[in-house]
Amino acid sequence: MKAATNRLCRAAMAASAMLLVGAEHPVAAQAADGPMPCSAFQRNAYGGWRVLAPVTLELGDRLYSPMVGTTFTAGASQNGIEMSNILDQQCGNR
Repeated sequence: MKAATNRLCRAAMAASAMLLVGAEHPVAAQAADGPMPCSAFQRNAYGGWRVLAPVTLELGDRLYSPMVGTTFTAGASQNGIEMSNILDQQCGNR
């Protein structure tokens, strides 16, 4: 019962985050359990990644919705998540 409640709360938080961002067609993904929506990110010349489209990621037991325009510098950690490393692994070091 508690697991179902946790899933429902996560889904409600993700939906709320998408509404707050005002996304028309958000890209949802589970980085740990499924493919990363690589089209929502762009690698820059310095090895970092920029968010191009609204996205909600499930990383382990945490939901993460970076804002469009956010840049993850190479090797930096934000909220305990090393997004540039995750994107390098999931989307290729291109």
